[in-house]
Amino acid sequence: MTQARSIPLTEDELEQLEELLVSDEVPADCMNLEMLDGYLAAIVASPLPIPVEDWLPAVWTADEGEVGFGSGSTLQKAIELVLRYYNDQLAAIADEEGDEEGEAEGWQPFCYAQGGDDDPAIGEEWTNGFEQGFEMWPVEWPDKVSDTAIAEELLELILGPEEEVSVPADAEAQLAELEQKGFAVQHLFQNWRALGLPVPEPVAVSATAAAKSGPGRNEPCPCGSGKKYKKCCGAA
Repeated sequence: MTQARSIPLTEDELEQLEELLVSDEVPADCMNLEMLDGYLAAIVASPLPIPVEDWLPAVWTADEGEVGFGSGSTLQKAIELVLRYYNDQLAAIADEEGDEEGEAEGWQPFCYAQGGDDDPAIGEEWTNGFEQGFEMWPVEWPDKVSDTAIAEELLELILGPEEEVSVPADAEAQLAELEQKGFAVQHLFQNWRALGLPVPEPVAVSATAAAKSGPGRNEPCPCGSGKKYKKCCGAA
């Protein structure tokens, strides 16, 4: 890995990531871009750092074990784009620039527009992704921070109360609810800073020739499983 850099994704690269996540080149249960956006928001907003090798494998599959990619170069490109997307999320969520009413404008959740009766509610997949990311938070986090009251209120706003509530029927209300969840994520991030917790660091992004050719068969699999590449994504 090279030194950590934060090179924002271009529009073309973002479109490439979106298409790659739903292609036949990645595992069938790989997150789409909306779910990834919510997932990474939760990883960024964690009060305690979550190592990349812990959260990255879940992007590709919800099941433990081997994950299959079309090729080693596809795997490397997917990892590069996801890590850079994480860095983009971190930079935007950490942005404290505000509008005239004091609301931060640097970041808002990504969601797919819905139009059909059988489509999920706007922001539903984003919230599901955030919930998966929240499950990655270290279980001891409440014992590691001095005050959890504000965080618990914000988490309830993002994830919803334990008892089931009805989803707003019209798209405008659903979008407004998702926007409020975005503000809550940024406030959650700022809450940890107010409590003296360190700001997360951008992750390192590999820019080596391996990104074109794929990793060696005896090298650690870059999907984060901890196995050798030949025993994981490089398995025949």
